[in-house]
Amino acid sequence: MKKYSNNKNNSHKPAMRLISGLADYLSLARAAMIIFIFVIVSQSCNKIVTEEGRSYNDFSLDNFSFSGKYLDISDETGDARTTFWKPDGSIVFITGRYTNNVAAYQLTEPWQIHTAEFLQDVIVPGEFQHGLYLHEDGLMMWVFDRTSIWEFSLSTPWDITTCSEGINHDLSHFALRGHDIDFKPDGSILFIDDRNAGAVFEYTLATPWDVASGTLTYTLDISDQQIEVRGIEFLKEGSVMMLMDTQRRAVLQYDLEEAYNISTATYSGAFDVSGQTYQGRGLSFSADETIMYVTGRNEEKIFQYELQQAK
Repeated sequence: MKKYSNNKNNSHKPAMRLISGLADYLSLARAAMIIFIFVIVSQSCNKIVTEEGRSYNDFSLDNFSFSGKYLDISDETGDARTTFWKPDGSIVFITGRYTNNVAAYQLTEPWQIHTAEFLQDVIVPGEFQHGLYLHEDGLMMWVFDRTSIWEFSLSTPWDITTCSEGINHDLSHFALRGHDIDFKPDGSILFIDDRNAGAVFEYTLATPWDVASGTLTYTLDISDQQIEVRGIEFLKEGSVMMLMDTQRRAVLQYDLEEAYNISTATYSGAFDVSGQTYQGRGLSFSADETIMYVTGRNEEKIFQYELQQAK
């Protein structure tokens, strides 16, 4: 009987190995392409494209709504303006323009405005008190009054009744009718909103927290969006800037490509507060940025808005 050799079948093995290797390579390439596409899509999902084609962080006030909670401040302030919070949410401070004071309220439940009760107040020098900021250690306080800023030291942290007489820094060489202020967390930049100038000013401090060492380094034109801006606060580690606009009855949102660099800011939308107040005069946020507070002048209340969780 004739025997057949296996040499013929063995001759196909190199080709089979080549085909198998090619298949493995294509599988790896396909997997790599899928991963690449997934990463790109994931990044895109964290961006929103505006009508002008710009993209920005997905943080939006559209996800907030009025909680029904508020604080009546009519007995302690007149023509109330901006609010500022102790970092743990246990005390909220507010300026009163007609009463020339800063009032403090203590909360039994942190960040929940309806649990606040009047704690103390202090009369401050100057007039037209609007902006307010306290250092994170509670030992320094700044009050802005349109064209100048008052600097105070507190001998007891967060106790405004222990504040010094105050030092005034004149900023009228650029400020026309400023209202609120915010600092970069390291104290290197002071930001001021100004409704008459239709601008946000960047005032860079050579010595952190020392307003006397400041120089005007940039002016952001917001005249196309604002009518009467009266409040400023930075969120998301400086990548988002919020402005309270009284006449528009809305909070305006700007997104920054570079943190705390307002030259990179672009307008991204507005959040209407007319259901609660027609005279919004200040705003602030909780430390975790899930709660927003708006001061209603005519209503003499601080209104609380909350981030709505997706269901």
